[in-house]
Amino acid sequence: MKIKIMSFNLRYDKPDLGDNAWAVRKEAVAALIDHHVPDIIGTQEGKAHQLLDLHRLLPDYQSVGSDRTGTGTSEYCAIFYRTQRLRCLETSNFALSETPEVLGSITSEWENPLPRMTSWAVFASATGEEQKITVFNTHLDYRSAKARELGARLICDRISHLNLTQSYLFLTGDFNADPGTAPRETLKHPFANGINLNDALNSVELEHQQSFHDFTGKAFAAVDTIYYDSRINLRNVKVDTFAWEGIWPSDHFPVVAEFVFP
Repeated sequence: MKIKIMSFNLRYDKPDLGDNAWAVRKEAVAALIDHHVPDIIGTQEGKAHQLLDLHRLLPDYQSVGSDRTGTGTSEYCAIFYRTQRLRCLETSNFALSETPEVLGSITSEWENPLPRMTSWAVFASATGEEQKITVFNTHLDYRSAKARELGARLICDRISHLNLTQSYLFLTGDFNADPGTAPRETLKHPFANGINLNDALNSVELEHQQSFHDFTGKAFAAVDTIYYDSRINLRNVKVDTFAWEGIWPSDHFPVVAEFVFP
């Protein structure tokens, strides 16, 4: 069995000018997704109306996940899945704070100015195959290194308490941290349940891992990636740096990877 996964920061609908406005680039986002046909897309920053736009443009996909405040008014870490391939068995969310069950909560000692969260879901094949996959999707804080490290530790703790003997694990996200930094390394430590994660972009030279380009087309920060279960095999991975009909779909390039299950 093969599966294709994408991690994609959509850029929230800030009043950007010209072709950078969501009203213009949403078609480019959909075209990019149609081109790759990923089975799973871990998105960051999308607001409710942006996600609705994508559902209209991409009828083969459904999504799960809450926004970071639990009110539906803020940014989501929505996980899209292709319904021809997958069905969702379970989904939930937690805040990156000392009160993770309270979406929108902030722990002042973590020093993050905005609430942060993780959405996760368990999927099975839509065609009846027994193999399951578990997907975590997150967006770590952009300002506080402490919040990024503590957020990564909390994600690891949540993963460690899962029974994944019958499921393969993936973690997508905008980690707001370069490879080799504390939060990125934390996520590669062995979990208490025996699971290990690999960074899909480790096989790529650093200059080709860079994904944030601020609508310039010239990326300068390797902050987005896909972590995958060490029990499966990475077939290929890339950061897609193309403009679609001359329009940048987002200020981040998406990461796209294909995996093969044993």
